[in-house]
Amino acid sequence: MPQFSILSPLDQPLGNRRLLEDLKRFLSDPELSEFGFAVAFAKVGPFYRLQELLQAWIAQGKTATGIFGIDHKGTSLQALTFAVENLSASYFTQQIGNSFHPKIYWFKGPTKAVAYIGSNNLTVGGTEINFEAGVQLSFKLPDELADFSAITKAFEDLLPDQCVVTHALTEESLALLISDGLLLDESVVNRSGTGGRGSGYSAKAGARLPVLPASSLPKGVFGKKTSKQVLASKAGVIQTQALKIDVTKPLTPVTGLAIQINPHGNGEIFLSSTAAKQNPAFFGMPFTGITTPKRGIKNGGYPQRSPDPVCNIRVIGRKNKILLELPAYELNTVFYTKKSEIRVTASPLVSVVPPYSVMIMYFSEAPGIDYELDIYTPQAPEYRKWIGICNQKMPGGGKDEPRRFGWF
Repeated sequence: MPQFSILSPLDQPLGNRRLLEDLKRFLSDPELSEFGFAVAFAKVGPFYRLQELLQAWIAQGKTATGIFGIDHKGTSLQALTFAVENLSASYFTQQIGNSFHPKIYWFKGPTKAVAYIGSNNLTVGGTEINFEAGVQLSFKLPDELADFSAITKAFEDLLPDQCVVTHALTEESLALLISDGLLLDESVVNRSGTGGRGSGYSAKAGARLPVLPASSLPKGVFGKKTSKQVLASKAGVIQTQALKIDVTKPLTPVTGLAIQINPHGNGEIFLSSTAAKQNPAFFGMPFTGITTPKRGIKNGGYPQRSPDPVCNIRVIGRKNKILLELPAYELNTVFYTKKSEIRVTASPLVSVVPPYSVMIMYFSEAPGIDYELDIYTPQAPEYRKWIGICNQKMPGGGKDEPRRFGWF
């Protein structure tokens, strides 16, 4: 009789158990050699986090097969590009008028197998932070092969020889899906949201779950440094910035940035030059404005984001108390080319934000708002969780404790 366990809706938000960690464990299991999944939606975030394990899995001669739905633009071209380049075989299914909606994951080896059936899509939300529910079934082989075969049959029935609306995902078919506008592009920031965080019960201080954030993105997903010569040839009118940072890079799909901050007395907050180089489009680069030089200074000004990004800012302290809230704050954002550093200015934060607080910066879904900025002071209950996301060190500048940042 197969053994089973339940993933309950609160497990992922609270960090008790997450499908992503289960997938990592199965991909690391030497007794498993086949992997298959069928999902309605897929984005590239989980693939980034599984990339090393998947590549090692394939290098050992094991198989990984994916079937993707492409309805409602819930699947991204970045996810399918990754699948074409890294999986043994990939397919997509679509029939207009009938949504493709299964979520099945399974692994098989000579002596055991495991399957997961639930509500989890292959997205960061679906595998880490959303309220999801599912059942994991564990089988002993060959004794329980007949039971497990019901799982693989459900999967195999979706392959092209059984399902006429399933097609092989190749470079050619992917190009057609992109040209037909059927896929989400995660490198384009969606600013068409209609919801906001300023209304509803969950926006009230203390009326929120202590949600564990998604895991950090591996540093390697941001690619290698481009030479200054190449940047200069690509830059044109943005040459000043491009000599320091490859501002032509498309947005690397992320949920947001977590970074320790030390506000200066003049209200300036230094962000990470490393983070700016890794994902310049996240900060809106290249900047098109320029600062006005101070009188007597002949540097010609620095690149400035224009107009200023509009942000909802919240400072969170002990017992999740909101210490300060700045709705629709216009955040002055400047690139100081000498240090390849982005600085933002928010003077009201100086008196309430202690050194090494963690600022969470993510794209807003509220109309007219560019970013949400949640700042957790060291006394905030969720401070340690967000520190765990900060998996990269910044140059110390002579300080005993360098600041940290991380993408999630």
